[in-house]
Amino acid sequence: MLPTDSHQLNTLSGRAPASVFASTDVSAASLSAAYLSSILPAITSAYDLDVWPLLDKSGISKENLAQSDYLISFYQVGAFFLSVFQTCRDEGIGLVVGSAVQAKSYQVLGYAIMSSQNLEEAIDRLIRYEKLVGQLGSTVFVPAGEGGSSADFCKLVWECPFDAVWVRFIKEAAIAGWVTYALSQARVENAEFTVHFDHAASSIPFERYQSVFGDRVVFNSDWCGVAFDKALLTLPFIQADPGLNAMMDRQAGVLLDMFDRKLNLVNSTREQITSRLPNGDPVLDDVAEALSLTARVLQNRLKESGTTFKEVVDDVRKQLSLSYLSEKDVPLIDVAFLLGFSEQSSFSRAFKRWMGISPMEYRKVS
Repeated sequence: MLPTDSHQLNTLSGRAPASVFASTDVSAASLSAAYLSSILPAITSAYDLDVWPLLDKSGISKENLAQSDYLISFYQVGAFFLSVFQTCRDEGIGLVVGSAVQAKSYQVLGYAIMSSQNLEEAIDRLIRYEKLVGQLGSTVFVPAGEGGSSADFCKLVWECPFDAVWVRFIKEAAIAGWVTYALSQARVENAEFTVHFDHAASSIPFERYQSVFGDRVVFNSDWCGVAFDKALLTLPFIQADPGLNAMMDRQAGVLLDMFDRKLNLVNSTREQITSRLPNGDPVLDDVAEALSLTARVLQNRLKESGTTFKEVVDDVRKQLSLSYLSEKDVPLIDVAFLLGFSEQSSFSRAFKRWMGISPMEYRKVS
């Protein structure tokens, strides 16, 4: 949650430190549109819910979701999950989402995993290509007997560096997705594993966790992920296909190269903009210099990635505004200054352009 103590926000000064709200790491965090699109039917079905107004309120458009390789920002993902929770009041959202995961949820990564020979190969591909699905966390494999693992059990750890109310939903969705997808692919009847979460148990009945993970679930652990018998690593996958797997590896490699060359530049630009916003309008020349580029080269490379500097600034402001406005006690003038606007009225006009309503109206309905 964002801190809102009065000593941390000084309305009279007209500025609040960027560290109060913004993290450059957060500005690069994201989730693929393909993943979000694939789990929307499960949310609609589970809660008899029209998700489109909630997506719109979170700043996620149908056009965004139609682009499978589009990355939806941390702030928008969080706003959407919070909107769903506020509507249905179900702390088991993550279990609903994770249980709906299938190959198309992960796109190329999903098919690369599906066509792997066994779990060991699948884990290797998960770690190599996971950034194509999003950057809300990272996966680490700990072999049996290493890093605190027992001699017979491996660990697959998911590290999510963010702290927000809705992050527990993301963690439960990620681990539920792992378990659901892996069990659907492996030839095994009784897989021995234990699921760990580094947060407390929710108020939902434990039977709901059992229906996804079985009996072995540990809460308040010092890590998040799955500990499993090392013998599971070599169990053959049902849909193993060396030909398809080689093709998916090639395609994933190409996509990864494109991601690193283009999307990382956009994310780096976003990070620089985020850190500069509390001091006013970010300047193209300053951002380019910080990235060791000329302004012209930065503009050209952003154009190759399908955007412009002005559009990135506008997008960052929009996404940050949704996060800041979720903190009801933060004055609108402080939100405006943190977003780099010289006046609250300028922020209000921009927000109405983004969302169709004023910041005050948005707070009332969110």
